[in-house]
Amino acid sequence: MRSTTRIREIIRRPGAVVIPGVYDSLSARICEMAGFEAVFHSGYGTSAARLGQPDIGLLTQTEMAAQLKSITRAVRIPVLGDSDNGFGNAVNAYRTVQEYVWTGAAGLFMEDQVSPKRCGHMEGKQVIPEDEMMGKLRAALDARDAIDPDFVVMYRTDAIHVTGFDDALHRAKSAVEVGVDMVFVEALETREQMKRALEEIRAPLMLNLIEGGKTPLVPVQEAEAMGFKFIVPALSALFAAARGMYDVMTKIRKEGVSDGYLDKLFTFGEFAEVVRLEEIQAMEERYIPKKILEEKYHGKKHIVGH
Repeated sequence: MRSTTRIREIIRRPGAVVIPGVYDSLSARICEMAGFEAVFHSGYGTSAARLGQPDIGLLTQTEMAAQLKSITRAVRIPVLGDSDNGFGNAVNAYRTVQEYVWTGAAGLFMEDQVSPKRCGHMEGKQVIPEDEMMGKLRAALDARDAIDPDFVVMYRTDAIHVTGFDDALHRAKSAVEVGVDMVFVEALETREQMKRALEEIRAPLMLNLIEGGKTPLVPVQEAEAMGFKFIVPALSALFAAARGMYDVMTKIRKEGVSDGYLDKLFTFGEFAEVVRLEEIQAMEERYIPKKILEEKYHGKKHIVGH
């Protein structure tokens, strides 16, 4: 089944689904192993992983699409893409959807910020006029329909902290009339805003949760009871990896290599499962003559620790 068909089924079924943000192939694969049904490609995470810099519009469409493609190839669950503001005007938005469909992604969200954009939980954001954004969404939907009508197009509005909550709601309602599949009102600040958004916007909604961000960390059960469809811990994987790496490498810098931090690591053999080494081994055994393999590995199994 295509990933776009699978994500449509997830949207149609009752209840909420937690879709973590990921920033590269490895983080996506680990989330897949943890049992998540889908993942979200994070623009902030991509900027951090590729550039070591914050989410302030430095990445190009090509860089973002390449990162998204590497993620979709690494997992067997649907991947949703962060397409920032479509990387330009409505014509750019049309091409962005084409490129994202061709990566193998199941869908994307596109926001109404000006260029260069900023992380939704940062200060200093600006948004384009509503009518201009609706034109970009129409272009995005036309591009989607020309290639894969099941591809999900989600509208993200950053208007709350620029033009106010009422304007954000108005923009979201206009986007629903245009025909978007889902809506993402970024940086909701209160439960009251969440409830009102769910009451007034006639489309499935996504709730973005960032540790230390503007939105309260609502428990999944509460967010589901409210009516949110996607609940996205957008940067949890990134923050966890960065903190874990920093803690272990600081210890190694101070104390050297030892067994004092092994509880925080995958073993070599366990990591082989993460990167699906056994599948590569099976391909070698299927396609490469036995004599060549025996010479290569000297008759030994080539997964250390197994």
